[in-house]
Amino acid sequence: MGTSRRRGRQKSALPDTGLPGKRLPPVNGAEFRTMEKIYGKHSVRAVFLGRPAAIRRLIIAGKESYHEEFIAKARALSIEPEFLIWSDFLKTCKLKAEDKHQGICLFAEPRPIHTDKDLEILLDARSIVMLDQVSNPQNLATILRSAAFFKMDAVMMLRNRAAEVTPEVARFAVGGAELVRIFQVTNLSQALVRLRKLGFWAYGLDERGKKTLSQADFAQKAVFVIGAEGEGLRPKTRKYCDELVRIPGGRPGLESLNAGVAAAVTMAERARSRA
Repeated sequence: MGTSRRRGRQKSALPDTGLPGKRLPPVNGAEFRTMEKIYGKHSVRAVFLGRPAAIRRLIIAGKESYHEEFIAKARALSIEPEFLIWSDFLKTCKLKAEDKHQGICLFAEPRPIHTDKDLEILLDARSIVMLDQVSNPQNLATILRSAAFFKMDAVMMLRNRAAEVTPEVARFAVGGAELVRIFQVTNLSQALVRLRKLGFWAYGLDERGKKTLSQADFAQKAVFVIGAEGEGLRPKTRKYCDELVRIPGGRPGLESLNAGVAAAVTMAERARSRA
């Protein structure tokens, strides 16, 4: 009987919030499919910090004591966590046992992804990272995490022919995807032209650059353009950069770093120069 009662409690979805006259609305199947899935404690915490109003469901497996922080945060938003046994948790959240979910998953309205039409909101920005066909998801996750850590104002990438911010990328970014503006644009060259009109100076990361990162005198408003793994900057993108800079180092057979590491080194140097 004890086991039966425990399973019944864990399977109950969206119970009374405990607040007078308030009960969460049911989430139908179609709406559930359109929501964004975020899992893992760091990523979930970042959503609570960055866009709490977007959260619709919080699903938990394992000991409640392990998730006390998130249970309290959810109830403060009048969201009652759903407690499921592990098998139901994995099934409901469409996760695998090997996914680093830590027994917590939330569903939220999709994160805002800005487009070409929104570039004007960067008028007061100071530091932007632009990615030229970076297609490796782990590199994108590293860049998002580094951009958040070094307080970049935005990460800009192509709408096509580039990695996307999937639940896996958000998980590997360890909350970074929630703490920096993300843009998807159709044409990097045109975006650079428009950013120049907003007062930005574009620095392309390229091994042919005459100056190293530490030698460059960065403008107050700067865009740092990072090329794809193996290929670097495309010729057209390079043409629209105001200056090429390089990371010192390399040796025969190992002339460059991957996009994620190169971007992190660049952002660290930008942060150092502003300190």
